[in-house]
Amino acid sequence: MSTATSPPSGSSLSCVALPRLLPLFLGVSCGASISLAIALAGVRSTTLVKWLLQVPGEFLLQTLVGITLPLVALHATLTGSQLQTRQLPIQWLRLALATLAVSVLVTLLASVMGALVAAALHNVLPRSAVLARVWGLSPSSAAVEFRCPGDVHTGSVALQSNGTLACSVNATTFIIDDVAQTFMADAMTQKALGVSKQVVKMVESIFPESLASAFVEGDVLSLMVGGLALGSALMRSFLSEKRQEDEQNDGCLLEEESELEEKLMILQLFEQAEAAGCRVLSWLQTHLPVSVIFMFSSVLLQPSVSLSSDENDEGFTALALMTVLLLALVLDVVVMISLATLFTLSNPFAFLEHLLPAQLLALSSGSSLVALPATISAVVASKRVSPPVAFIVCCMSTVLNQTGTALYLSISTLFVLSASASGMTEDEQTVTRSTRTICVMVLVNVISASVVSPLPGGDNTAALATALGAVFGVPTGSGAVLLSYLAAMEWITAPFVTCVNITNNALIALVIAHYCEARPVTKTSTSSDDNTDAAMHQLLASDQ
Repeated sequence: MSTATSPPSGSSLSCVALPRLLPLFLGVSCGASISLAIALAGVRSTTLVKWLLQVPGEFLLQTLVGITLPLVALHATLTGSQLQTRQLPIQWLRLALATLAVSVLVTLLASVMGALVAAALHNVLPRSAVLARVWGLSPSSAAVEFRCPGDVHTGSVALQSNGTLACSVNATTFIIDDVAQTFMADAMTQKALGVSKQVVKMVESIFPESLASAFVEGDVLSLMVGGLALGSALMRSFLSEKRQEDEQNDGCLLEEESELEEKLMILQLFEQAEAAGCRVLSWLQTHLPVSVIFMFSSVLLQPSVSLSSDENDEGFTALALMTVLLLALVLDVVVMISLATLFTLSNPFAFLEHLLPAQLLALSSGSSLVALPATISAVVASKRVSPPVAFIVCCMSTVLNQTGTALYLSISTLFVLSASASGMTEDEQTVTRSTRTICVMVLVNVISASVVSPLPGGDNTAALATALGAVFGVPTGSGAVLLSYLAAMEWITAPFVTCVNITNNALIALVIAHYCEARPVTKTSTSSDDNTDAAMHQLLASDQ
């Protein structure tokens, strides 16, 4: 099984070396075993565990994020510089629109599937009487602090003991709440303008106000769009200036070529910067099986809320929710593989075997952004998707295609409703179980999934909290307790959700490449140096 066809010294984001599969699997297994032993021993919050496992793991995760984001911006600029003809921008636009449409449809399908699975397996979840003992906590112990989706470093979303949600930096969660209220108020009265206005506000909140904010927030989509625009603008500027010089001075070709080469020097600097970053990233991923033990341990040993209830009831409740969620995730992957087989009329398992290192990396980091370079390299290594298509589709899907997150939100929402039913009147229970409310929940979860941060520690429960009161009218007090329980469980569900996300992203890239590319890819990516050098020579040879 060949999982890495590119050398470790690859100078392009699509040629980054993948970690070796067997050592990576052993590293993930060791990390899981160590974390389980520490959790069972009840010493996960000790200072020794923090400095030996959690701090090194978080440092490695932040290092990978800090390298990946600039590489995405640099590679997008170099890719945009290759848009030299009038036809190519139209092709890229069609590719982007196709990715957007497929991502929305697939995320909607996942949200519906999660709701159907949770409804069909409703009897598997414990009854309200059992849950009442689990939720029998004092109001003061229900406070949970979430990281703000917009800025995980300086901001935070705090769920207070009275059920209120406060965000100190970003208002994304409140915009989701506004969307949920607008759907409930206007969807059935044909006031589409109000719904679309709130959706537009939510989309605007996804894109940061500055380039620095995009790096801080891990906004891959904004960095990719900005890089493509910058690269395309630079190349068009060079083309127009060369044509003007050719028209004015037909006898000074050597001088014009020299000037054009100087103007293209900025692209060569981008190439060298990307090559240096990719070599560092390739070295890290080559030695990743050793460091993945710390990464996985830091993800699994995140602090959780202590529940003062009977351990048997608590464990049974957690096992029930985990069973339903894992079943839905597996079912979603099976459906996606079946759809990919139907649309491409080929065997997707030969394609997915290249993705195993990226899947293990996503499982160990709990972040689709950390696994993004490995995902792009694995998709290109399959020789069925070209490097530009793999780069654009995977970067867009990292933000837009959150199928695993949509599944998690749907199942967790229905789980909260089942758990909080004992505190509602019969009329309130009738409203929350109505078809209209469930449909609104599915749509709101699709919107909420797109704003969940791809950074490590991007909490899904914070997005879930904003829709509970607006859509279902869950009481604030019990809602805070229920969400604290889900937050305590998210440390184990997030890695599986991320693994499903990157698997579906790769399948989307395969389907889109099948229809958008003229012929199958017969070789892997060349370095970005060769691409831009060829573009420069083509420019110098044109119009002579």
